[in-house]
This record gives sequence, structure tokens and C-alpha cells, in this order.
Amino acid sequence: MRKVDMENYQLNPSRYELRNGNNPDAPLCPYGNKYQWIGYDLQEDEYVRFTKSVFKLLLNA
Repeated sequence: MRKVDMENYQLNPSRYELRNGNNPDAPLCPYGNKYQWIGYDLQEDEYVRFTKSVFKLLLNA
């Protein structure tokens, strides 16, 4: 799964959204558990991981 850092996020913030990890199509973490929150790239139509700085920004928005 691709990781999105603050630099890439700032280029086009509307491209990404934070989704609930309980969505049926959400991927599992490498240990087989569900993510509580997971990023989604609307342009590429795929789930992504956010760096901590991007994740915090989206949680506080």
C-alpha cells in the first residue's frame, strides 16, 4: 500500500480522504487486523497509508 506524506498531500488535498477501516472493501493491516482509519486516494481509486503528520491533520479537520 502506497504511503502519502505531507508534501504529496499538500499538492492536492481534495484528492485524499480518511475512511473508516470497517468498510467492507478496506484492506487489513499486515497483521490481519482491521485499521481503525485508512486513507483513500480518490484519483487513483485505491487505499493509501498516511504519514503521522497527514493523519493528525485529517483527524483534527
